[in-house]
Amino acid sequence: MLRRISSNFTSFQPITFKPGFNVILAEMAHDASDKHSRNARGKTTLIQAINYCLGGSLAKSMVPLGPTGWAFSLELDLFGSTVTVTRKVKSGTRLSLAYPAELTGALHRYLDENSTISVDDWKFLLGLGLFSLDRVPEQGDRGISPRTLLSYVIRTEAAKDPLKIIPQQPAWSSREHVAYLLNLNWELVRDLSRLEEDSDTYKAIARATKKNLLPRALRPEPELMLELVEAQRTLEDLSSRVNGFQVVDDPDGLISRADRVTEELKELRNDALVDRRMIELYAESIEGEQTTNDEGVGEAVAGLYSEMQRAFSPEALQSFEKVEAFHQQLMGNRRRFLATELERLRVQQTQRDERIRELTASRNSILAVLDAGGALEELSALQNECAQAAARVSEVEASLSNVRDLAEAQEGIRVQKAQLRQETARDLSTNRQKLDSVATRFDRMMQDLYSVGGVLTAEVDDLGFKFSIRVSTSASGGVTRMQLLCFDLTLMAESDELHHPGFLIHDSVVFDGVDPRQVAAGLRLINETVENVGGQYICTMNSNDVPDLVRGEDWFAQGTRRVVLDTERGGILGTSF
Repeated sequence: MLRRISSNFTSFQPITFKPGFNVILAEMAHDASDKHSRNARGKTTLIQAINYCLGGSLAKSMVPLGPTGWAFSLELDLFGSTVTVTRKVKSGTRLSLAYPAELTGALHRYLDENSTISVDDWKFLLGLGLFSLDRVPEQGDRGISPRTLLSYVIRTEAAKDPLKIIPQQPAWSSREHVAYLLNLNWELVRDLSRLEEDSDTYKAIARATKKNLLPRALRPEPELMLELVEAQRTLEDLSSRVNGFQVVDDPDGLISRADRVTEELKELRNDALVDRRMIELYAESIEGEQTTNDEGVGEAVAGLYSEMQRAFSPEALQSFEKVEAFHQQLMGNRRRFLATELERLRVQQTQRDERIRELTASRNSILAVLDAGGALEELSALQNECAQAAARVSEVEASLSNVRDLAEAQEGIRVQKAQLRQETARDLSTNRQKLDSVATRFDRMMQDLYSVGGVLTAEVDDLGFKFSIRVSTSASGGVTRMQLLCFDLTLMAESDELHHPGFLIHDSVVFDGVDPRQVAAGLRLINETVENVGGQYICTMNSNDVPDLVRGEDWFAQGTRRVVLDTERGGILGTSF
């Protein structure tokens, strides 16, 4: 419970709060003129000052108070005792804390020698004392924040969705904190939201890859496997060449030798071709002479000779005999010459073939050395190429590993989400009776205000607990604000079973645009609730927003803690700034 707020400036009249209904009222003075207004009377600033003392950020409207030395002090019940926290507007990094002796053991480790405490430690103590929150989330932890919880009980804005403190609040944050206020396992929402974020990240990577924004980030596994096989084959080939490489001192000399041997082989093969042709011709000549029919020739010659005897004289025939003898001698000499040449050519061919084999073997050896090796620069280039191939293999292997890891992670996320959803459903089922009680109270409050049903539901989806509020009437601005009022009031009324500090603060904006009949019904509902179940309700209002029937009731008059007139200089703070 909040007990008192004061300042180090006497222009600000301290305001004492009581259990139950409390209202700070902006009233029109009897002598006020048309130039006076009940707006800008410091009602919102008062709530901002309370919020600032409870570890909140400094509102822009309060910044001008800093240079003049303003400080605010707030008395509140904490850990079963009353403590007073004082926070300077200008220097707000630490706060002064006054407390009874019985809290020394619990608080001394958070205080320095001047009894000041850091804002972060003060937030932690508020979370522990007001909401039973025993830890403060680390940066980026998506945990429960004491300040966010306080924003659900100190409403300076009237969000259209009562489940949020501001319209821009992330879904995971509103779900977590509402789940905590309802005493559900909020960590399930946190874990599911983290998994959903991871899943969205993987989907974004897949979409970017599909649109060729990240062409090598993720590709199908079969495509990467084919590329890996090709890269490994290239690496094996290059590695084999490097391992068998021979460094040659004079590779140019070897090339010259290979050229000379090739030229000699060319000449030898040309000569061998000529010799083979000559052998064929000589062999054909000898074979042709041998196959001639000697007997037929003899008979023909004998017949011719017989005719010649009748035609020629004996002396002429004797000359023909000499010619025949010369011819026979000449043919014999020719056959002997061809046989000798044929034998010579065959021996020469055998010797040349042997030389060709020797030169061919020599050239092959030279070419093998050149093929397996070369200069040192060539080896360095080959080694560099091999290193690039190895890097390519590693790159493809890494891409393949990433694809597999991603697929495994996505599958793991699906499994974890399914498990957490089941656990969330079990937690919801376990707490269903308590939630039904909260929903019943909310419905009853909406019935009191509008005679229509209001439904507060909880179900499970991919982000954990999903809460929703529905009312069977038109969604006007006034109805939306009264939904917020009933939701906040329900949580306070159920505070014994929930994580709630038992007090509630509403700025006048909560009643803006609400039909006067619903304003009257809402104020009566608030008073009845705090009277029946306890708790403390604090609000600020303009007197013209309060129906006359309500203003005339004793409980409203008794709950009015401060009336600020539209003619008062500086409003509640008593100063203009």
